[in-house]
Amino acid sequence: MFDWLKKLFHVEQTSTKEKVVSAFIFFLYIFLLGFGGSKMNAESQAFYDSLVKPDVTPPEWVFPIVWAVLFFLIGLAGYYAWNFYESNRHRKIFAFFYLINGILVYAWTCFFFTQQSIIYALYAIIGLIIVIELMILTAFKTNRKAAYLLIPYLLWVFFATYLNISFIVLNTT
Repeated sequence: MFDWLKKLFHVEQTSTKEKVVSAFIFFLYIFLLGFGGSKMNAESQAFYDSLVKPDVTPPEWVFPIVWAVLFFLIGLAGYYAWNFYESNRHRKIFAFFYLINGILVYAWTCFFFTQQSIIYALYAIIGLIIVIELMILTAFKTNRKAAYLLIPYLLWVFFATYLNISFIVLNTT
């Protein structure tokens, strides 16, 4: 009898099919852009090895592990924001920021390793910080769990920014 009233005040959640499809898309997108850009060739490895690194630089084997965990959390955040939402408008805004986030992750890797431009990489990572913060703020209006899942990512990118700035300072003549 009052179904129309419930629909007025309740946002329908996504179907099981949409949950599966969206999980596939969110995870595939971030993993492809993240790891797709990280394919180092001999030239980019030689460039990285030649850099003077700050003392707090983790060993190289740490990076793929940390990024794999972070990409999983980012994908999970996308899944939660898209499928278990409080605001349809904000979930679409979140998806837009998610798209930009993936592009900036890829851009940073290309600037740093392929083009060997630490300065342009810094611009990309500053943009990434802004987008991650916007994703978190938007996720708080969509699904708080998604927002919390992005906090470790933001913290790691702050650390990566410190490393990026240190590379510039230590390697600029």
